[in-house]
Amino acid sequence: MQTLCSLVDGEKQNGIERINLDVKYLRGEREAKSLMSGKYVAENALLILVDGENSGEVFRTPTDGYQGSTFKQLAIDENMNTDYVLQVINLHRKALRENKVGSAIPHLNKKMFKAIDVPIPPYKEQQRIVNTINKAFTTLDRISDSL
Repeated sequence: MQTLCSLVDGEKQNGIERINLDVKYLRGEREAKSLMSGKYVAENALLILVDGENSGEVFRTPTDGYQGSTFKQLAIDENMNTDYVLQVINLHRKALRENKVGSAIPHLNKKMFKAIDVPIPPYKEQQRIVNTINKAFTTLDRISDSL
């Protein structure tokens, strides 16, 4: 994973009102709150929780804003299929959640995250894998809805 992704902070900005992209807002549990300064994140960027119980959870930003304090931006190599890499991260989410570091506030084990082994098939095969996974989840949703 280390060669495919990096965990970065946005550029610090002041004097521009933007939405606070915190966990509750991104989950739809709270209305947007504005800040006048913070670490800038562009719309459609990926944020990964690095602090707290759900470390390793990834969100796509719905708008420009300032990243919440419990996040890092997830920058994925442009030669990789983003959805493929996200599926690999999701595959390891339980292990990441169960192997946090820190005593007071649990943190994402970045060493473990960076050590995730990611098979790198050709780009078209990555897309085929993502399509197959999406199709399987659609089928499972349909089955679940019919119960």
